[in-house]
Amino acid sequence: MKKMFLFSTALAFALFAAQVAQAKNLIIYFSQPESYTAEQLVDGVSGASKLIKNGEMLGANEYLAKEIQKTAGGELFRLETVKPYPTTHQPLLDYAQNEQRQNIKPALKALPNLDGVDTVFLVYPIWWYRAPMAWYSLLEQTDFSGKTIVPIVGHGGSRFGGTDRELKKLEPNATVKDGFEAYLHKSVRAEPEVEAELAEFLKENGYVK
Repeated sequence: MKKMFLFSTALAFALFAAQVAQAKNLIIYFSQPESYTAEQLVDGVSGASKLIKNGEMLGANEYLAKEIQKTAGGELFRLETVKPYPTTHQPLLDYAQNEQRQNIKPALKALPNLDGVDTVFLVYPIWWYRAPMAWYSLLEQTDFSGKTIVPIVGHGGSRFGGTDRELKKLEPNATVKDGFEAYLHKSVRAEPEVEAELAEFLKENGYVK
């Protein structure tokens, strides 16, 4: 009887371990880096969507996505539109604002494959207190039912802009967890404190490799 109990316990543990091993994270990020050189960034560009990390130029939200991957693991998926956004600052602002005003949801190059995915980290900027319109295209065209979604935003002062609450309304069949806000516009360089706070948030919530 005791042997049978031990066998059952071991089998249950093995099955649980197999399920954990099969669970996957996916990091979906929308990053629209502008065409600034490192020298231009260092000279100062207000609200630029690029930053410098160890001498490498990264899109601000690409940077966050890679930091998530370091701690939580998972695959990266960049959300891209069929029609590219402008890569210079003011034309990009004008283009993105026009999308929002006219409620234009741009066509996407590809959609993520969520087979076997347990947790989705959704990484995006906040533009005028809203998510980019490509974010809405993704949510309309992708079935997140049964998935856990963790919103992560890079912002310049508007925090989530209400997009965390909006995400819960738009994805009622997913579990939307509390997310993380990264203030990225203090400097054009990667901020060690942001990286430390993000890593701490991930570890505290059990999002580790």
